[in-house]
Amino acid sequence: MSKKKLTKIIVSVLLIYGILLLLLIAAENSQGADGQGITDIGKALWYLIATLTTVGYGDITPVTSIGKLIGVLLMVSSAGVLTFLLGLMFSLLFGSLLPGLKLWLYRRKKWFVFSCLEERTLLLARKIAKGNPDAAYIFIGQNSKNFNDVFFPIKHFVIVDNQPESVLAMQKSASESSVFFMSHDGWENYDNAWALYKSSQDKKIQIFCETEYKPEHIPVNMTVFSRSDIIARSFWLHYPPEHDERIIVLVGDDKLTRNILERALLINVYPDDHPVEYHVFGDWCNFRRDHYILSNTVSVNESKAGWDSIFFHNEPWNDSHALLEMASRIVFCADDEAVNLSNMSELYNYYPISGRVYVCAKMHENSKAVFFGADDHIFTKENVIQNKINHLAIQLNELYRQKSGSGSKWEELSLYQRQSNIAAADHLLTKVRLLLSKEQTLVVSPETFERAYKEYCSYNEEQKEDCRRLEHKRWMRFHYLNNWQYDPVRNNNKRRHNLLVPYDKLTLQEQSYDDSAWEILNEVK
Repeated sequence: MSKKKLTKIIVSVLLIYGILLLLLIAAENSQGADGQGITDIGKALWYLIATLTTVGYGDITPVTSIGKLIGVLLMVSSAGVLTFLLGLMFSLLFGSLLPGLKLWLYRRKKWFVFSCLEERTLLLARKIAKGNPDAAYIFIGQNSKNFNDVFFPIKHFVIVDNQPESVLAMQKSASESSVFFMSHDGWENYDNAWALYKSSQDKKIQIFCETEYKPEHIPVNMTVFSRSDIIARSFWLHYPPEHDERIIVLVGDDKLTRNILERALLINVYPDDHPVEYHVFGDWCNFRRDHYILSNTVSVNESKAGWDSIFFHNEPWNDSHALLEMASRIVFCADDEAVNLSNMSELYNYYPISGRVYVCAKMHENSKAVFFGADDHIFTKENVIQNKINHLAIQLNELYRQKSGSGSKWEELSLYQRQSNIAAADHLLTKVRLLLSKEQTLVVSPETFERAYKEYCSYNEEQKEDCRRLEHKRWMRFHYLNNWQYDPVRNNNKRRHNLLVPYDKLTLQEQSYDDSAWEILNEVK
């Protein structure tokens, strides 16, 4: 209940009781005798309290007919008012006073504050708590359902009904805190995150904002993420194309499918002898309008030697029988989980297939498909906070600055420039798999990166030049997907870059810049 509504109720109750008491006194004075009955305000208040508390001493009672009638009204209403007052007392105790006391007790701890209380914020909090067991976890909202069974292993948690700014005001100024804006309204999340940033620049606060909006500039202490982007990145990093996978079918035309295709083009960048065909079904007109120079980096609706290809299909996915039979991988990745499950069932029931099938939905035990995108796999500390990937991207940026003698520090980069470095960091696993292609089973670990770096160091100059070519190809693809074009004079505002040329047209010094993307393998811990 809001404070405004509660105030209205209390004022209304007091007004009604005041009127009844005045009527009672007037009735008793007009018809009472020799000072008997309730004839003044003191006696009226005493009678009200005795009635309200159901004590009923009987030392003061109405003596007139009208007074007794008003007394009946007071007695009948007192039961409801008493219940309301007791509820209000418990509400204040457990809704404001007790949470406030817990916040005061936790004021010296590290805080993780979540803008809403729901299953996915609890999932994320539980994952973070495994590495931060002594921190305090604060949820904004009301405990309208029983979440106690999922709070484990969180030891210190508080549910409050305040805004993050007022909650953080109770924390000791030297303590660290992280705030997660994760409501279902992405624009609201961004507005609230930006408002918190402006009001708390003197505090140690890390802000995480879930939104599809990608601002041009964001503060260094703010991280912007989206569910669809996390799913897309996680999918290709966990299920990269095998060497024999050349034809990949994507079914869907929603935000998630679009992100999966974009991430595929950025992460699955292989040498020219390993081209990949992507076949996508649905309405992709808007995607093609946004990526209006897509043909500069991939072949569109035709095969081209040494190039990856994208085929846009207007017909329903289940009309392409031959394609489904020969596809290496079929991915059902619409935003609607029910649609994906329905399509999967139809595929298995009616079509002979030889490739792998991936479905964005919660896992179903009795299916041969590989399931991905469940919230418990998506809302993890690494996916949302992104410490590791950001750390690698920052190191890549610094290595480039050292080699080129130019460039900006991480905190000075625009969101686009940061995303460029993050895309390079995402491609590291692809580089590792290429370097360790002789290993049939590849378990990603610091030791894996160490072996990959040693393999890279053993390469001769010709092999290292092939590595530079691949990295330049990946770098150009990122820029072309974001509609950058070549110009002898670099202009970031117009999306023009002087290095968007074939590798052989770069100077030797410019070619050496691409070594950084391979040398960073030695920094992965």
